[in-house]
Amino acid sequence: MTSESALLIVDDNDVNRQILTFILQDHYSNLHTADNGVACLQQLHQRPFDLLLLDLNMPCKSGFDVLSELQQQPPANRPAIIVVSADNQPATISRALQLGAADYVTTPFNRDELLARVSTHLTLRLREQDLELRVQQRTAELEAANRRLLETQQQLMLTDKMASLGLLSAGIAHEINNPIGYMLSNMETLSEYCHQLFDLLALYEASETAIADDSIRQQLTEVRRHINLAFLREDIPPLIRDSVTGARRVKQIVGDLKVFSHPAQQGWETLDLTSCLSGVLNIINSEIKYKAEVHQQVADDLPAIECITPQIYQVFTNLLVNAAQAIEGFGRIDIRMRALAEAEAVEICIADNGQGMDDTTRGRIFDPFFTTKGVGVGTGLGLSVIYGIIQNHHGTIEVASTPGEGTRFTVTLPQHQPR
Repeated sequence: MTSESALLIVDDNDVNRQILTFILQDHYSNLHTADNGVACLQQLHQRPFDLLLLDLNMPCKSGFDVLSELQQQPPANRPAIIVVSADNQPATISRALQLGAADYVTTPFNRDELLARVSTHLTLRLREQDLELRVQQRTAELEAANRRLLETQQQLMLTDKMASLGLLSAGIAHEINNPIGYMLSNMETLSEYCHQLFDLLALYEASETAIADDSIRQQLTEVRRHINLAFLREDIPPLIRDSVTGARRVKQIVGDLKVFSHPAQQGWETLDLTSCLSGVLNIINSEIKYKAEVHQQVADDLPAIECITPQIYQVFTNLLVNAAQAIEGFGRIDIRMRALAEAEAVEICIADNGQGMDDTTRGRIFDPFFTTKGVGVGTGLGLSVIYGIIQNHHGTIEVASTPGEGTRFTVTLPQHQPR
């Protein structure tokens, strides 16, 4: 049985090449020859060889020249080299081995000894290649593991940062809520006081004609004209109303933020999805208002669901922010929520008219660390986290998308969680 290993016989003597070929051809089918060092190097550059049988004394380039040039190549690209020469001087043998020859056979040689040496060095060569391949594979595995470890470390840092931010946000929201509360109360009281003062001023105005002192009457007229009492009476109530409206909006946003960032709530509780959606839109208003017009279609009979509230806030937030980011220029986001009576579930659809996705991207969007955003823009974990949340709530999430037309996410959540 012959081996497929590639061997190159290099000797300027035709008889020596024929003898070596005759001895090896019964065991090795892939034999090649060269009659000088230049031809040898040309063949080595054209294709890989496993073993080189090399004569030393040749014209153009000697065997020593071939050995020296092969020393410049990476070890993995060099064949095993057996020098076959009539020169049996120790200095010659030592020099050949120092230049990279694996073995040295002097002529005349024994046929069986030559075959044994060729077989041994080919076996060692195959083992080296196998070891090199394993090292490369192991190196690639370690590099991949290293990258995953780095990504995991970065994500853990981000998670810790987000947890700290959640605690901080909850604390800040609580601190803001108190002054906003008494500011709102004070503004409403101030509005009542202003109404009472305006009523009093109206009585004073009506009684001006009854004042006998012309000097006082003239002073009142000048002050009224100076402060433009008619304008104040018209302008102050709207100013107070606008301030009360703004304070109430801040209070609502703070309340929504407290729910969203509450770190302790991990148990199941009942949630009104309409209020949840309103709260999320309040929080992310700055992310959406310059990107899209939001249209809502919420069924009147929409039931509450049993859930972990901050996590459902996170689902709404990520889906809506992703929808806004998928839109180039200014577009539209449609939100539809309806009850699935027979399934005792709620269906939530969030659709945009953004860039859309091809089949390859759509098939990977729930994979951890997969993102189409630029470096530093996203971690590739948002949709993966959403998928995990919905799975933990015993729900489903489906995505439909067409490149250039937009994307639609459909989330189904049960009304009640299994006990």
